[in-house]
Amino acid sequence: MELEFKGNEIIMRGKTITELDKFVFNFIELLDIDYVVSGYVAILFGRSRGTEDIDVLIEPITYNKFKELYERTVKRGYYFLNSDRPNNLYEMLEERSAVRIAKEDTIIPNIELKFTKNEFDKFSIQNRLKVVVNGEQVYISPIEIQIAYKLYLGSDKDVEDKC
Repeated sequence: MELEFKGNEIIMRGKTITELDKFVFNFIELLDIDYVVSGYVAILFGRSRGTEDIDVLIEPITYNKFKELYERTVKRGYYFLNSDRPNNLYEMLEERSAVRIAKEDTIIPNIELKFTKNEFDKFSIQNRLKVVVNGEQVYISPIEIQIAYKLYLGSDKDVEDKC
């Protein structure tokens, strides 16, 4: 795999696309809002380990905009693990909880969708990096934020991810 850095863009060439990568790329196509993927980044860059969820941060949006996203998501073969009622899901997001989204008939992997909660989350979206992988693109939070967050979490898996 070859990496090329251009400002706020990282181009990956020769990466073998995994099923998890396809899951992430297919889901983020549904988003018509700014986002960052804040989990899964170590895996994207080649760390060989499994994961149950992929964290996706978005700025708070209106209920109507969320309902449109909900309908688009369901139409494309996904479901929300927490509830099948958009108003309940939106309330969870407003209360700073995450909602989980998976492909129909599966539970894992799933997207853990969250509204930004603090200045670090907002910084991540405002300073996001575009990663182009064999023509697909995904926005990730800045690498230095990823490393600091993994160190803060402190689990063996998280500390290994930052390496």
